[in-house]
Amino acid sequence: MKKVLTIIGFSLGALLILYLLLRLVWSFNEKKELNIYILDKTVTRFDRPEHKAFTWLLNNNRFVLPNKKSYSHTKDYYGFFPVDIEDEIFDFKSIRINKVDAYAAVFDVAYYTDCYGVHSFEWYKGKTKPVRSQKVYGGLNQNDYLLIKKMIDNGKLVIAEYNMFSTPTNALVRSKTEALLDISWTSWLGKYFSTLDVDKNGGPPEWMKNLYESQHLGVWPTNKDGIVLLSNDGLIELLIQDIHLNSSLPSIITQPNEVQRFGVDENVLFEQWFEFIIPGQNHVVSYFEIDVNSKGEEVLAKLGLNAITPAVIMSPNNTYYYFCGNFAENPVQMWTAKVAGGKWINSLLYQFGARNRAIFFSKYYTPLINTILEEYYTSLKKK
Repeated sequence: MKKVLTIIGFSLGALLILYLLLRLVWSFNEKKELNIYILDKTVTRFDRPEHKAFTWLLNNNRFVLPNKKSYSHTKDYYGFFPVDIEDEIFDFKSIRINKVDAYAAVFDVAYYTDCYGVHSFEWYKGKTKPVRSQKVYGGLNQNDYLLIKKMIDNGKLVIAEYNMFSTPTNALVRSKTEALLDISWTSWLGKYFSTLDVDKNGGPPEWMKNLYESQHLGVWPTNKDGIVLLSNDGLIELLIQDIHLNSSLPSIITQPNEVQRFGVDENVLFEQWFEFIIPGQNHVVSYFEIDVNSKGEEVLAKLGLNAITPAVIMSPNNTYYYFCGNFAENPVQMWTAKVAGGKWINSLLYQFGARNRAIFFSKYYTPLINTILEEYYTSLKKK
C-alpha cells in the first residue's frame, strides 16, 4: 500500500511540475492588447458555454484587455449574467444608445456570440414555475444594431454568428441588420441528432416530436439519426439517415485557397445548430454540405433550401464576418488555455466524450479565429 501511495504521489508531483513548466513557457509569449466587445445574451449556466471557447482562444494566444489582464469568461462580456441560479437572481449588462459612439471608438472588435437570450422555461425552474415560456432577456435590439453599424463605419472588425436573427429579434432590427451585412436570413435552421429518440441522451426535446406529429400526421422515427429542420414560423421537417441522407452529419467544406489562408481543415463534421443564409455580394469562406439523396433533395427543394449553404461569410473588405452556425460553443477546460500546447491537451481531454466537437474546435474554429484576429491585430499595429 505504501508503495502504491508513493507511486501516486510521485506521478502527481511530476504532473504538477510539467504543468508549471508549460505555464512558464506560455507566459513568455507576447501580450497583445485588443479591446473586444463580447455579447452573449444566452447564459443560463455559470460556465458561460456560448462564449467560453472564444475566451479560451483569447487567453491561449495572450490577447489581453487594455489593462493588460487576461479576459475572464465570467466577467468580460455584455449580456445576461446569472447571479444565483437556485434563487433565480440575474443581472444584465447592455449598451445604451448614448454610449454607442463611445463604445465604437474604444473597442477594437465586436463579437456577437449569441443573441437568442434566456426564456422563462429555461431560467425559472425552481420557486417560480411559468405557465408558458416568455422572454426574460434577449434578441438583437436597436442599440446592438447601431453598434455593429458604427463599428463597420469606423473600419473596426465585427464578428457575428448564428441566432442573431431569429425570434425574439424583431422584424425591423432584423431587416436593417440584413441590409447592413448584405445577407438574407431564410428563417430555416437545422441540427444533427445522433438519435431521434426523445427519451435517449443526445436526442431532441419532446416538443419537436409533438410538433412534427401534429404537422405531418405521422409517427416520429425513434430508431434513426438525422437532421431536424425548423423554421422561425414553427414549421418542422426531418432529414432521416438512409431515407433522405447518405451520411447524417453535415460537413463544413473549405476551398484550397481559403484552407491555406485560414489554416483550417478542408473538411470537418459539424454537430451544432446551423442556419440557411443567402450571402449577397459577400465572399463565402466555407460551406455547409448536407449529404442528401434524391428524396432529401426533394424535402429541401420544397422548403426553398439547398444542400450546400454558406457556413462562413466575409465582407469584400474583410470588415465583418458572419458565422452561419453555433461556432463559439465548444468543449474546453479553461486551465488548458494558459499553458504551452494547451490546444493539444484540451483536444486529448475530449477525444471520447465529444470527439466531433473537439475536432471542430481544434481543426476549424481555432485556426479560423486565430487568423482573423492576428490579421486584424497586425493591421492595427501598422496603423
